[in-house]
Amino acid sequence: MSKSSSQKKFFEFLQKKQRKQADFTTQDVLDATGWKESTFQSYFGKGQITQFLVKVGNKTYEAVNTLDINFIEFKKRLSQSKHYQELGHKCKSNLAKALIRKSRDNMMLALELYNRPSLENKLDGFVMLFSTAWEQLLKSIIIENDGETAIYIKSTKKGIKQTITLRNCLDKVFTQSDKTRKNIEIIAGWRDDAVHLLMPELQGLASRVFQSGILNYSSKYQEFTEVQFFQSQHTGMISLVGDFKLPPSSLLQSYYGEAAEDMLELAKTVQDEIEQVNDIEFAIPINVSLVYAKDDKDGQIIIARADGKAEDLEQLKNALIVQKTVDPETSHKYSQATAIKVINELLNDKYDMGKLTRCLVARDKKNVPDFNSNCFQAVIKKLKWKLSNNEFHHHQALANKHIYSHQAVEEIVKRITENESFLKEAKQNNNKRK
Repeated sequence: MSKSSSQKKFFEFLQKKQRKQADFTTQDVLDATGWKESTFQSYFGKGQITQFLVKVGNKTYEAVNTLDINFIEFKKRLSQSKHYQELGHKCKSNLAKALIRKSRDNMMLALELYNRPSLENKLDGFVMLFSTAWEQLLKSIIIENDGETAIYIKSTKKGIKQTITLRNCLDKVFTQSDKTRKNIEIIAGWRDDAVHLLMPELQGLASRVFQSGILNYSSKYQEFTEVQFFQSQHTGMISLVGDFKLPPSSLLQSYYGEAAEDMLELAKTVQDEIEQVNDIEFAIPINVSLVYAKDDKDGQIIIARADGKAEDLEQLKNALIVQKTVDPETSHKYSQATAIKVINELLNDKYDMGKLTRCLVARDKKNVPDFNSNCFQAVIKKLKWKLSNNEFHHHQALANKHIYSHQAVEEIVKRITENESFLKEAKQNNNKRK
């Protein structure tokens, strides 16, 4: 039986069952399609057909999502599902699947709200949507681990069923010392007790906690669903605010009156906790550099320390250098292929054939000196750029993609032209490792 014929029979079988709202077994599917059981189990296990049938018992299923589409659309979705796993494809509970979808949508809404430039105060909405998204994701996890009854508490006197709170969910999923849990707790605490204090002036501090929360959510979401929360092109949706300083107390008081003291107290408490925990899962750290400066009057050298204080001058005007976060897709805009192309263009523009013959080891199909992918990997390994994210290289974890900056391109050109044996030695070392 051809593949198209078996798909047609499968589609008609599912439509028939969905119209009758009738359950069916694995054997019913095999009889209708001519598949082997291993074929069906493979399709189901990989999530390729879970958008059209839901498991309701031991080898028992019900059909969904087939009555409003035709066979062409059905085939198209099946084809796409080879490269795309349905959200919640491994969940046994339909409620768990629904909660995952709601959780994803709420976290996306939180991000879109936060990144909307027209909104001055984004904090209120973010903490509410963030907390809701985590509660829904955790309840989905609990349902899959312990069953649907695990998320309910006793009914009220009026017979209304109530579910457990976010903090109950945290108790079931995380240990007390877990940094991800601490991050959720502080944001949920703002939602419950301090949302009236989350004014725009606190955004710089709060955003450090928020971004860690987004990274934690993305990791837990992917671990549970086996589907990425972010597509690679959207990984920069939430970004750190550039200015991390609070306005002076007098300015806050002019804006908010007596509430300014409560705001400052909240900010101080959060700042102290960030420094105490000192973990990226709780809040994004700020990288602070030691800077040597010279006073113009007498040539005196001043050292600006990491705590923002300075030696021998009046605090060096609070000389503090903050390494601001830059979107890596902006600073590191080259893939390996595009970096190689630019490197070859720079080499051919700046140097004659004699120089290139001495510097470059590889040759293209026309026997012309060439810098190819093997050369690129040899240089990258010699310079050890892939050991970390730096000004030359960045690893996009969610997309599992390595990208490179223009500084990397220029540095490679400089290395292989200033030392004409550099590339040859790099390739020899690379071959020895292999």
